[in-house]
Amino acid sequence: MSAEKTPEEKIYDVVIIGAGIQGAGVAQAAATDGYKTLVIEKFSQAGLGTSCKSSKLIHGGLRYLESGQFKLVKECLRERKTLLKNAPNLVKLIPFYIPVYAHSLRPAWLIFTGLCIYFLFSLKPFSIVKKTAWSSLDGLNLKNLKIVFKYYDAQTDDKKLTQAVINSAEKLSCEIIYDADFLSSHTQNKTHLLSYIKNKKTHNIKCQCIVNCTGPWVNETQTKISPTLSTPAVDLIAGTHIIVDKELEQGIYYIEAADKRAVFVMPWKNQQTLIGTTEKKYTGDINSIAPSEEEKTYLLKTYNQYFKTQLSQKNIVTAFAGLRVLPRSENSAFNKSRESIIIKNTESPKLITLVGGKLTAYRASADEVLIEIKKAIKPSSTTKPYSTKDIPL
Repeated sequence: MSAEKTPEEKIYDVVIIGAGIQGAGVAQAAATDGYKTLVIEKFSQAGLGTSCKSSKLIHGGLRYLESGQFKLVKECLRERKTLLKNAPNLVKLIPFYIPVYAHSLRPAWLIFTGLCIYFLFSLKPFSIVKKTAWSSLDGLNLKNLKIVFKYYDAQTDDKKLTQAVINSAEKLSCEIIYDADFLSSHTQNKTHLLSYIKNKKTHNIKCQCIVNCTGPWVNETQTKISPTLSTPAVDLIAGTHIIVDKELEQGIYYIEAADKRAVFVMPWKNQQTLIGTTEKKYTGDINSIAPSEEEKTYLLKTYNQYFKTQLSQKNIVTAFAGLRVLPRSENSAFNKSRESIIIKNTESPKLITLVGGKLTAYRASADEVLIEIKKAIKPSSTTKPYSTKDIPL
């Protein structure tokens, strides 16, 4: 029996750069369809970049109805249903509460209308919390409180979910190389010749299709690939969360900051509370993103407006910041589109770049990428493909 081939001697169908949730999703989809797949990841594990710095929600995005993103909300609610079925230990339904006050910028009728649309898309009912139950809502400030809506969405551990998806891809024979820095790629005889560094050694491999799933590093990665593929103008939006030493018992609170943005107050591990997120355009070093004192103060101030127990900087156990990639537009970060963008070339070998996208909709985005892969190349395996929709995590 011949020795197993080293990566340098192999020719892959698909090489995915980046093992965040989007890269993990594409890897799972490609491997499921029989493509010989390799993932190159700069960190020591999957999901250690932006994918572990989200709000940890698997949701339709009630607030996106306000900016007319109905297609996105419907898709995300469909994906939420799939994840609740496939990953019951990682994705769980949890009550969400929306308190409406006399001073709230969004009136009760507007929220009621949004929840009605949400119900039509998800078939999960909402309700109005009785006044007699308000005192049990984790110390919610009752002064000038007019009404409290209750509905259901889901919560997850984003890092564990990403790692579950990549583990699923590995079980389907996808290969993953961690602690590897992508160097460059060029084409020769309709094949990508790709180089990366691991353990200070340069490695070279060949493939028929490259998929760039590097999140906030997407443009930096794109410059290393030849021929070039132009990407749309994007903004990097920094989002900070804080974790405080306060326990919540009833569920997640969907509150409104002074600047009209939505902020979530969520129960988290170790009887702590997760509060986030901020949204601010970021132009600094991608590798040095960190929570600012201004952002932490903003989140504390927003929390303190809604709860009787007042928190200070001393209550912050830790904080983290991540970067979203959103299409550049004149809209505020709050109103920018959250839909993923797929850019691809028309010649061979295939080059695909996935820009943006939501944690909840990672599988749907991966399916769209898979459609583009199928147009260009046939899988090496003759195994009958099946949908990731049916794979438990």
